[in-house]
Amino acid sequence: MHRPAGIEASMQYHRLLQVAQVTIPSLNEGNIDACLLAIFFMSRYEDAVHRSSHLNLRSPLATKFQSFSHHDGALALLKIWKDRLSHSQPATNIVKHSRRGMIKSALLRNLALPEWILDGAYFGEYGLELEYDCIVVRIVHVRQRLSTLIKEMSDLQHTSQELILIAEELNEEAQEIDKALQDWAAHFPSTWCYQRHTLSTPHSWSARDFYSPIVYSYSSPAYAAVWSQYYAMSMLINSTRLRVLRISHPNSDDFAYDQRLECLSRIRIMANDLASSLPFCLQRFKVTDSPDSSSDRNSITLNTNEDIKPYVAGPVVWPLGIASSLGDVDFKLRSWFRSELARLGRLLGIRLFECAETDQWLEL
Repeated sequence: MHRPAGIEASMQYHRLLQVAQVTIPSLNEGNIDACLLAIFFMSRYEDAVHRSSHLNLRSPLATKFQSFSHHDGALALLKIWKDRLSHSQPATNIVKHSRRGMIKSALLRNLALPEWILDGAYFGEYGLELEYDCIVVRIVHVRQRLSTLIKEMSDLQHTSQELILIAEELNEEAQEIDKALQDWAAHFPSTWCYQRHTLSTPHSWSARDFYSPIVYSYSSPAYAAVWSQYYAMSMLINSTRLRVLRISHPNSDDFAYDQRLECLSRIRIMANDLASSLPFCLQRFKVTDSPDSSSDRNSITLNTNEDIKPYVAGPVVWPLGIASSLGDVDFKLRSWFRSELARLGRLLGIRLFECAETDQWLEL
C-alpha cells in the first residue's frame, strides 16, 4: 500500500466513523442511503488494509474479518428502514444491494437470516433476480442448519438417529435447490447463452489467464456475470450436499455413492464452466468475425498484454471467492481459482483476497 495514501485513508476512515456514529441515531429517508454507503466504504477499507497475519486459523470465521462488524451495522440499518421508512419510501438501489451484501455475509458466516429480510420483493427484487434471490436465501438456510447440525454432533461426540434424519432432510432440500437453480438457468433468454471456443495455438496463451484452451464468450459481460453466479451457486449447493451425505450415510451405501458421484460431477462441470468463462469476464480475449466470409468460425484475438481493468474484475470476485473456497473442487483447478482471486485482490486493492494463496484462506 502507498504509505501517504494509507495514512490519509486511515484518517478519513476514523472521521467517517465519527460522522456515522452521530448520524445513524437520527436515521431518516434523507440520509439512509448515505449511511449505508458509509458503512459499505468502511467495510471495504477494513478489507483493503487486512493482513493475513491477523487471521487466527483456530477462531471461527465470524471473528476473522474486521469488515463483518460493519456488515452487522448495515443489517441494523436495513431493519430500521424496514420497520420505520419502507412504508413511505420504496427500496432504493442502495437498500437493495445492501441487503444482497448482508445475505452474502450470512452465507459466509453460516448465520440464520432474520425473518424480516427474507422477502426480496420487498427490497426491490423482481423477475429472474427475485427467483435467484429466493434460491440463495434457501442456500443460506440449509448451510446454517448444517452448521448447527455439525455443532450438535460435536457436542454429543456421536451421530444419533435423530441427527441422521435431519441430515437426510437437508440432503433432500439441497437437491431441490440444485434443481431450482437449473430451472432458473433454463429460463434465460437464448441471447444470454455462451459460445464455446478452442484456443488454437498451444503456446499463445498462459496459465495465468487461461486454465485450459477451452473458453466461453457471451454477447454481453452482464450475461457472463449472471452465468458465473449460477456456476458458483451450483458448486456451493452440491458441495453442501456432499457434506450432508457424509453425515446421513457415513458408510457410503449404493444410494449415497450414486448421489456423491452426481454431486462431484456437477461440481466438476460447473467449475470448468466458470474457468472457461473467466477469461471473457476479464477481457483476456476478443471474438471477431472471421475474415473468410465462407467460414462460420469466429476469430479469437488475445488481450493478455493489456492490464485487467478494475471494473471488469468486480463482478467475478464473488463467484471466484466461492469456487476458491470449496474443498470438493479439483485441487489443481481450485489452486488456479485461488491464484486468480489473489491476483484480482492486488488489482482492486483488497488485501483480504490476497490471502487466497495462503493456507489461511477460508473453506466453505
